[in-house]
Amino acid sequence: MRYRTRAGRPPHFCKRLLRRLGVARNPLVRRSDRVEGALAGVAVLIALLAIPLAVAFARADIASETAASDAQQRSRHQVTATVLTTAPQQQTSLGDSAPIASTAQVNALWHVPGGAQRTGPVTVPSSAATEGATTAIWLDRTGRQTTAPLTHTDAVTNGVLVATFTWLCAAGVLAGAFWAARRVLDHRRATRWADEWAQFAGPEAVR
Repeated sequence: MRYRTRAGRPPHFCKRLLRRLGVARNPLVRRSDRVEGALAGVAVLIALLAIPLAVAFARADIASETAASDAQQRSRHQVTATVLTTAPQQQTSLGDSAPIASTAQVNALWHVPGGAQRTGPVTVPSSAATEGATTAIWLDRTGRQTTAPLTHTDAVTNGVLVATFTWLCAAGVLAGAFWAARRVLDHRRATRWADEWAQFAGPEAVR
């Protein structure tokens, strides 16, 4: 029965929204209610305006990381390394019910561009930490070990994460500011209501 017009139909969504924001004319709406509604509207508006800003940050991050990905893919290449020593077997505790996949560091041999051989420690899965096993490693232009190059998919994913994090931070700040303002308004409304009730009912009613 609440919010029904004379014809018995509920008011339009826009009217309900205006009432919620304190914009619609209503003698029961206090000034603090209108202030609260205005603050809510401003917070929502800023949150919406923050979306294009977050998208702009995402595009800039994607462009930067895509350029870095292209540079890494040009300067890094993958080679096959041969394990020279078998890693010692790890002891499992009595409480372990199943083996846990892990890695081990072993000495390995690989060839750099030009045919020269190099040896050094590499990190391989425990299943491949035996003499004679092979594993793929990444090298830079100087033949030193490095990480795998950043892919374009990684660049896009990081950009989306940047946009999401940026917008969530903005929304969190707005939500916190609105909550603090509402607490202040609630305190003022409670104080004013108590004063009005004391004037209406007399001092004895509030003892």
